[in-house]
Amino acid sequence: MKKVIIIGSGPAGYPAALKLKSLGADVKIVENWTFGGTCLNRGCIPSKAILEIAHRYHNMEEIKNFFEGSFDLKPSWDRIKEHKNKVVNTLRTSLEKLFTMKKIEIIRGTAKIISPKKIEVENNGAKTEYEFDNLIIATGTKPSYPQPFDKFREFLTDSDKVFDLEKKPERLIIVGAGVIGIEMACFFNSIKTDVSVIDIMSDILSFEDPSITKVLRQSLEKRGVKFYLGKKTKEIKINGNEKTLILDDETELKADEIMIAAGRTTDLKNLNLEVAGVKYSKFIEVNEYMQTSNPDIYAIGDVNGISLLAHSATRQGEIAALNIMGHNEKFDKNIVPNCIYSFPEVASVGLRPNEAKEKNINIKIKKAFFQVLGKAVATMQTEGFIQIITDENDTIIGAQIVGGPATEIIHILSLAVKFKMKTSELNSIIYAHPTMSEIIMEALNR
Repeated sequence: MKKVIIIGSGPAGYPAALKLKSLGADVKIVENWTFGGTCLNRGCIPSKAILEIAHRYHNMEEIKNFFEGSFDLKPSWDRIKEHKNKVVNTLRTSLEKLFTMKKIEIIRGTAKIISPKKIEVENNGAKTEYEFDNLIIATGTKPSYPQPFDKFREFLTDSDKVFDLEKKPERLIIVGAGVIGIEMACFFNSIKTDVSVIDIMSDILSFEDPSITKVLRQSLEKRGVKFYLGKKTKEIKINGNEKTLILDDETELKADEIMIAAGRTTDLKNLNLEVAGVKYSKFIEVNEYMQTSNPDIYAIGDVNGISLLAHSATRQGEIAALNIMGHNEKFDKNIVPNCIYSFPEVASVGLRPNEAKEKNINIKIKKAFFQVLGKAVATMQTEGFIQIITDENDTIIGAQIVGGPATEIIHILSLAVKFKMKTSELNSIIYAHPTMSEIIMEALNR
């Protein structure tokens, strides 16, 4: 029976443990913090819990005209946090019970490699050694504080700390217009916080297609979010509860809180990777089988830097588990859906137009707007569009969506990309009416 140890119990580590157990391995998982990792405790789950509250509150504001009488609700920061904590605790408890039921040992403490086949775990001063046949590193990432913000860390908040602020900020500056920054801008704007977003890049979500980000940015600007793009921070001032940013064009922004959402970074220095011959720089180097430079040691999830998404981490965990047990599975980043739970939502999969052109692929773009859908008009979700990218043979190679339930619809396009479907094949299915998924049919018929 193979002895496998996993360091980290987040969305990469715990699925790997469950898969290995189902395949007959002797599995142990080491965690030095709260079981479930960042995704469950500080990231995906708590953010979606509060975003759902904000979304429903915004919807109530929009439908006031259909009601008579008083309709004046105000967000309660304490109740929002209470709901978030309840959601997280419920899911974490269920996960821990599942591991108990599956008889997977959870080792509490901080792990480091002490030889190519052995780790040491320290917990409250006590040190215990464990041998393994294979090791999986799934230690995730932490918020990054670039200069000059690194010198003011104690006065600032980030995605790990923002949900635990004592009170709702009336004014918030978000540094970073990536996924985390945009989602938090949507949340706080919806609960009546004055939000400003700054970024050194010239557009929000700089990895996404500009036609998609234009719709989202304009929508957020209409709601009152202020953007300062292509700007650097020149100076930070802390004066009691008031914080000030001075930008490189001398613009002065004041806020109760400044949230840093400028990416994430690994913390590898204490793992002792060199002892086992594991190569790394900012992230741990892996091949498509999730193996490091030491073929008996795997690195999955954020820690390898391939795709900093929870569902990518989960798939990588399953691939590592399968390969340890004798399979030959590869990770395909091209079929990973990117989902942003903004207002409106954004989702994409496969190649974007600029990426296809860089590969010298002659593309066709099929586009349809939500405003043509009966369901969209009836439910007041007419904002946005879909674009489906095909090659010259009408094979679907990518898709991008802004608006509607984009993060749900995208899975249909993920299947199309994975199985290299022709547009005629995807158009041969019957789309229920009225649904928002009909936007795919509308685009394919253009």
